[in-house]
Amino acid sequence: MMFCANCGNKMYQVCGRGWEHEKEYFVCATYHKIKGGCISHQIRNAVVEELLLDGIRRVTAFARDCEDEFVEMVTKKTRSELDKSMRDSKRELEQAQARIAKLDEIIQRLYEDNIEGKISDERFVKMTAKTEQQTLEKRVTELKSIMTEEKESALNVDHFLSLVRKYTDIKELTAEIIREFVEKIYVYKAERIDGRRVQRIKIVWNCIGEFEPPISTSTIKHEKSA
Repeated sequence: MMFCANCGNKMYQVCGRGWEHEKEYFVCATYHKIKGGCISHQIRNAVVEELLLDGIRRVTAFARDCEDEFVEMVTKKTRSELDKSMRDSKRELEQAQARIAKLDEIIQRLYEDNIEGKISDERFVKMTAKTEQQTLEKRVTELKSIMTEEKESALNVDHFLSLVRKYTDIKELTAEIIREFVEKIYVYKAERIDGRRVQRIKIVWNCIGEFEPPISTSTIKHEKSA
């Protein structure tokens, strides 16, 4: 679930025999494997756990105490994101279908030229190899599947609310709670702000994506001195 916010690669768990939990940390896999491949940054397990627990508590508290407002906010955000994604997918689908139709016309003309003896059979076979057409047809199938899945999974706020009701008082993290609530966690490079080392993470929630209770603006950006 842990990803580098800079390169998008997974975070690599680092621990050693006999290490206390406080010493265990995550580091960007790209930076770990490729020198200069990404920015050097890491985050301790304990810090992630504390920020994650705080994030889950804040989101579930808002969803529980202000359910109508929560549903309205998530629904509005999700529909906006879905509309954009669907527009992009529809545009690509139409372009792919138009290109396939054009290729069909070209192949038909080549077939007629071949029948009339204007091009040889060997040349005809070579010119009508359907590599591009097959790739486009495969992409069309993928896009149709993506659009169907997006429609079906767009509004899962009810499922998230069922999780909120299931876990009414979360005092500590468990593997089950993390799997239920969290899809991804993005880790940013630590920064120096007013002399303090500040670590940020962004949480992408299951069912509702990125969501920040109306305490602050923008996406979830938890801060903690580390």
